[in-house]
Amino acid sequence: MKLLHARRLPRFAALLFLAACATTAERADVVGRSARLDADVRWLAADEQEGRRAGTDAGLRAGDWIAKRFETLGLEPGNGGSYLQTFEVPKPVEVRAGSSVNGLNDPAQVAPLFCATAGSVAGDIAWRGYGIVDATKEWNDYAERVDGKVVLIVRGTPPDEVGAQPAEQPQEGSAVHASAGWGNAGSLFLKVMTAKRHGAVAVLVAPHPSQKSEALPPFDYGRAAQSVLPALYISHSVAAQLVPGYDAAIAALDARSEVPAVKPAASANVSVNVVRERGPATNVLGLLRGRDSSRCVVVGAHYDHLGHGGEGSLDPKGGPQIHNGADDNASGTAVVLEVARALRSGPQPQCDVLFALWSGEELGLLGSEHWARNPGFELSRVVANLNLDMVGRAGGGKLAVLGAGSAAPFERWLGELGPEVGLVLDVSLSGQGVGGSDHQTFLKRKIAAVHLFSGLHTDYHKPSDDAERFEADGAAKVAQLTLDLVRRVAGEPAFAFVEPPAPAAQQPGRERAGGFRVWFGTVPEYAHDGKGLLLAGTSPGSPAEKAGMLAGDVLVQVGDIAIDTIQDFVYALQTYKPGDVVLARFLRDGKTEEVRVTLATREAQ
Repeated sequence: MKLLHARRLPRFAALLFLAACATTAERADVVGRSARLDADVRWLAADEQEGRRAGTDAGLRAGDWIAKRFETLGLEPGNGGSYLQTFEVPKPVEVRAGSSVNGLNDPAQVAPLFCATAGSVAGDIAWRGYGIVDATKEWNDYAERVDGKVVLIVRGTPPDEVGAQPAEQPQEGSAVHASAGWGNAGSLFLKVMTAKRHGAVAVLVAPHPSQKSEALPPFDYGRAAQSVLPALYISHSVAAQLVPGYDAAIAALDARSEVPAVKPAASANVSVNVVRERGPATNVLGLLRGRDSSRCVVVGAHYDHLGHGGEGSLDPKGGPQIHNGADDNASGTAVVLEVARALRSGPQPQCDVLFALWSGEELGLLGSEHWARNPGFELSRVVANLNLDMVGRAGGGKLAVLGAGSAAPFERWLGELGPEVGLVLDVSLSGQGVGGSDHQTFLKRKIAAVHLFSGLHTDYHKPSDDAERFEADGAAKVAQLTLDLVRRVAGEPAFAFVEPPAPAAQQPGRERAGGFRVWFGTVPEYAHDGKGLLLAGTSPGSPAEKAGMLAGDVLVQVGDIAIDTIQDFVYALQTYKPGDVVLARFLRDGKTEEVRVTLATREAQ
C-alpha cells in the first residue's frame, strides 16, 4: 500500500499506519542506532567530562552539550525560550589549608573531620574520655554538661576486656567500631553529635596512645554527615599538650580504675577551614509539539554522576578518582537523545513530548524536584513519565520495569512490547526498587511513571563504570521499547494514574544496605534547605504514620534531640532503640505540634 492511499483511510487508522511505518524503519536501523548510542555514551563518559557532577563546571559543560544536541535535533526550548533550567545544589566539599588549634595549622598535627563545619570558636577545654554515653555498658563520659566548651575525646572504644589493647581503629567510612561489644559507640559522627547534644561548641578527636605514631586519617569525602560545628583530628602530641596526663587518664579508663584528676589547658582556639558551598546546576529540557498540546509525556533521565567520587562512591580504594558513570547514567541520557531523534523524524506524536535530562539526581532527585515545582506550565498536563536510569547493561536481553502498576495499561503493553523488541521484561507493579530515581518525583504527585532499569552490577558507583562496558545493542532495544511506549501513552486520550502497590514485604533477617536499626517511617524532602526535616510523606504502617504525621510537616525534635538537619535525624535513629517512646515535635501550618511516637523496626511492618 502506498502512502498516498493512507489519506483515504479514517484519520485514526492513517495515524496507526504512519506509526507502523516509522516503527518498521526504526527497527531496521539497529546498527545505526547502536552506533549513535555508543558515540553519545563515549562522549558523556569520557574522562574529559570529569564525572558530570551537579554543581561543577564539568556538570554545566555536559548540560550545554545536551542543549546543543536538542537544538540540532529540532526540538523547541522546553523552559520558555531556553533549553536550560538553572537551580542550586551543594558543591563538592573543599578542604582548604588553615585549620588550626591555638594557631597550630600543621596538617600532620591538625586535620578536619569528615563531618566538620567551617568556623572559628574559642572555649575552655573539657576532657571527656572516649566521649561515649552507653547505659547498657554503664558508661557515661558526660556526667556534667559541657556548654560552651571545646570537648577533647579519644578515638575508638574501651577494650572489651580489662587490660586488653583496644581493637584496631575502623575505616573512617564505617559507623561501627571493630569492637562489636560496643555497637556503634565508636562512630565518630555519633561521638561528635553526642558532644554537641551536651553543649559543646567544638570537638577535638585524638588517637589512643597505642596508635600515637599513626598519621591522622585523611578527610573522608565519601561521607555526607555534617555536625554543624567545628570538629578536628589532632595528633597525640597536641592532645598531650592540651590535656596533661592524657596517657595515664586513658590507661585508667581502659583498666576501669579510678581516673586521675586531669586539668586541661585553660582554653583552645579552634578554626576549621572546610568549604561547603552551593553552585548552579542545569536541567536540560527540549519540547516536541504533538497534535494535542493539552497533554504531555515526559521522557527523562538524569545525566549527572559522582564527579571525582566522594559522597555516593562505592570504590573500596577511596580517594579522588573520576567516576565516569557510563551506565549511570550516560546510558539513559543517550537513549533519551535517540528517542528524541526518532520521534522528531517520524510522524507527529499525538500529544506533546517533553524530553528532560535532569541534573542533581545523585544528590537526592534535586533536578526533577525543582522542575516539578517550576514546570513552566500546568503540571496537570503531564499524563506520564518514562524514566531511564541505568539501561546500559541490557545486552543479555533482560530489562526491569518498575512502576507498571501506576496506570492500568502499562502491564499489558509491556507484555506485548517486550517480545516485539527482543527483551525479556521483569515487570514490577510497585514504584519502589533499588535506591531512588526520578520517576518517584512523578509518582508522589500522582502522575503515572515507569522506570526502565537493566540492573545493578559490580561497577555501580565505581570508577570502573566506563564506556567500554556499555552494551549498545541492548540499549538500542531499550530505545525501541521507549519509543513504542511513548506512542501508546500519547495515543490514549485518557490516561489515569493508579496508586501502585507497595513493594513485597522484606524477608525477615534481611536489612537494606545502609538501613537503620530503628524505623521511624518518614519520607524526607531532600530538596529542603531550611531548618528541620521537611516530610514528603510517611511510609504505610510506620510509627510516623500511626502517630498522625503528614506530608508538609517539618520535624524539629525527636526526644531530646533537636532536628536542624537530616544529619540530626540520622543521629536520633542511632541514639534510640526500637520500643522507645519519644516525643516528636513538628511544625504544621506554622504551629508547633507534639505527638508521642513508639519507635519500631522494619520487621514489625
